[in-house]
Amino acid sequence: MSTYLPTDPHRTAPRNGVRPNNPPAPATQTGPAPLRLVPPPEDSGIRTPGHCELGLLGGFHLVVEDVVVDTGPTVQRLLAVLVCLNRQAPRHKIARMLWPDASHDRAHSNLRTTLYRLQRQAPGLVLSTKTDVRLAPELRVDIDSTRAFASSLLSIRPDDHAEVMPLVQWTELDRDLLPDWDDGWLIEYQACYRRLRLDALERLADLLTVKRQYGAAVQAALAVIHADTLRETAHEQLIRAYLAQGNRHDAISHYAGYCKTLRDELGLDPATTLNELLWSQAS
Repeated sequence: MSTYLPTDPHRTAPRNGVRPNNPPAPATQTGPAPLRLVPPPEDSGIRTPGHCELGLLGGFHLVVEDVVVDTGPTVQRLLAVLVCLNRQAPRHKIARMLWPDASHDRAHSNLRTTLYRLQRQAPGLVLSTKTDVRLAPELRVDIDSTRAFASSLLSIRPDDHAEVMPLVQWTELDRDLLPDWDDGWLIEYQACYRRLRLDALERLADLLTVKRQYGAAVQAALAVIHADTLRETAHEQLIRAYLAQGNRHDAISHYAGYCKTLRDELGLDPATTLNELLWSQAS
């Protein structure tokens, strides 16, 4: 058996003068592990992110462990696409949506690069396989909760609104989906969400009027009008709230302003039902 001769002067020879087969185990680390910046293999899907939130209403923002993550536009669009596609989609569909003018190979190469960058910045936020990409279930997205609330407002019965009212203060129904983005693939999703939120705001104004929370009802109706100046049902809901509140002057003034806007923009007069509503209750 050969004798071990250490080359490091500060290193002592092993017991019995024999080189050990295995190095000693490293010391056990105490306390929380530091954040690793080296990305895991793309398809491993084993890392779980901490508390993370993705916001798409009013603009893009990503927060991981209470820290705002500054991502590039391509990473932002990957996350937005996954949200629009219900958090999971095939690789080929994502590549085609984000890079419609690129070849098949180039689009998939771009997707792999984008996934790699995202894993470096926020490990585990997106999980991928050879065929699919999905958002981690721990990721909270603002539009998910807002869409669920809007849908509940539209399906609720007039006499069953008590449990929904406490949630009003938590909604984000006054903001559109990524309003500053003009990507072609996003237009349909923006329009769909906009219709949903405006319908929900009108319904909310109606429920608040029934509940005699007139100030909040007025604000909900005004939020719809701010988004769509010519939406007649929103003007009707606002006038109803004003009249229920006892502010006949506000109702008449708003009606006169709406008549002028409608004639200037479209050369039309308001529906006769709106005129009848105003004068039957204001007189």
